[in-house]
Amino acid sequence: MSDDLLLRLAYAANILILLPVVTALHWRGTAGVFGPEVADSPALRLLVAALWGAILVCSAIGLAWPRVMVGILVLQVVYKSIWLVTFVLPAWRAGDPVPWGPALTFVPIVLLWPVILLRNLSESSRSTISAVCW
Repeated sequence: MSDDLLLRLAYAANILILLPVVTALHWRGTAGVFGPEVADSPALRLLVAALWGAILVCSAIGLAWPRVMVGILVLQVVYKSIWLVTFVLPAWRAGDPVPWGPALTFVPIVLLWPVILLRNLSESSRSTISAVCW
């Protein structure tokens, strides 16, 4: 499978996940995404909707130019890993409520996107080395 195709699949997954989520944030507030245990806050809702909306737009662009937009996948791995380790894991261990919807969506992204990125990096490196050597 071509590495560009893997990148496009990652961008398509982002779009499929984020389109209903960003819509829900605008129409149903934070409870529609994070669950009733998270109090609705217009500032939080708009901040998260803006971030996820930007990732959605960048993912749409990534369908056309997959290698150019690879940084958006890196951003997702970094911020989602930090959130899972610093918020979800401690809350879960303490028996506090955890927004399982986002948490369970983040886990496969944190596990799969690095594999796609490393495959892309290795193909890019091979192409560069081949061009320099020949």
